Amino acid sequence: MPGRPPLVGHYELLEDFVTEGASVRVIALDMPGEAVGLHIHEHSAQIYLALEGEVIVRCGDVEKRLRPYESLAVPRGVAHAVRPAGDVAVIANISTPPLDAADQVPVLDA
Repeated sequence: MPGRPPLVGHYELLEDFVTEGASVRVIALDMPGEAVGLHIHEHSAQIYLALEGEVIVRCGDVEKRLRPYESLAVPRGVAHAVRPAGDVAVIANISTPPLDAADQVPVLDA
């Protein structure tokens, strides 16, 4: 998909939907070692929503476990990452404004 951000980490992208006001990515974390790597967005705020399984979302220096149908807001400019808490997880990631290819910057974990 032209102009869409590359994957940060190792996971399966199930959906990448873009509209004028937001973008939605549905992500499967179902293989050993799969995770959304630590990254930052300067222009988009995000919401992570657990759909299946449980995930650990790192937002800044805090980690929060999300169970199905729980969500967490990630303000723009805050480093964040997601990993499954068990074997399999599916999450939705909503970005406002829509996530742009230039606004997905990997962060080296110190």
